[in-house]
Amino acid sequence: MTIIEIFVRTTIGFVTLYILCRILNKKLIAQMTFFDFVAGITIGSIVASSIIMKDVPILIGMVGLVLFSFYTFLSSVGAIKSFWGRKILEDEPTYLIKNGQVLEEGLKKVRMTMDALLTTLRKKGYFYVDQVETAMMEMDGTVSILAKPAYLTAMKKDVSNIQASRGIAQAFIIDGKVLSKSLSMLGKDIDWVRMILKNNNIAKVEDVFFAQIDQLGNVYIDTREDIT
Repeated sequence: MTIIEIFVRTTIGFVTLYILCRILNKKLIAQMTFFDFVAGITIGSIVASSIIMKDVPILIGMVGLVLFSFYTFLSSVGAIKSFWGRKILEDEPTYLIKNGQVLEEGLKKVRMTMDALLTTLRKKGYFYVDQVETAMMEMDGTVSILAKPAYLTAMKKDVSNIQASRGIAQAFIIDGKVLSKSLSMLGKDIDWVRMILKNNNIAKVEDVFFAQIDQLGNVYIDTREDIT
């Protein structure tokens, strides 16, 4: 492939891609869903292949690029015009925590572990699950969190109400299993766990999906039976 041919292919690919991006507007960036992300990568791959692969005629590559972009555009229009189309093409937000309860089905749907959820909450500034009223995974893969009223951002009238630090919360039950290492760090034993469960009217450890305690002794327990 000569330099002139490379120049021509690159110019055609650049101009075509620029025009198509203008037609598609900024949706691939501003409202990126998983499909949009994959579509963006695919469009870039088609252009790159058309430029550097001599066996692929530039005209054929540009036709494929235009067709793929057209289908992407149609999917966007379908999602805007039709409610059912929106659910099929863009999915919908998934509840991970609702009414203060961790929803195991929601975690399974998005294939997220409890540890990953805890990490996400900490990155958002919530080190205690009992601070969260609602958490949901948006269509772009980010997690939005609504804190319980008591833990919302303080207003001027609240600044004088300073509370003691709760320290770092320590999980001691995950997915129905007692974390013996955590109990050892807490200076607790299995009898203490049984007492905590009994005080919360929980028959057995297997009924608990997640439990943690902070340094002030506040215990948060989420059972497997979710109330929606």
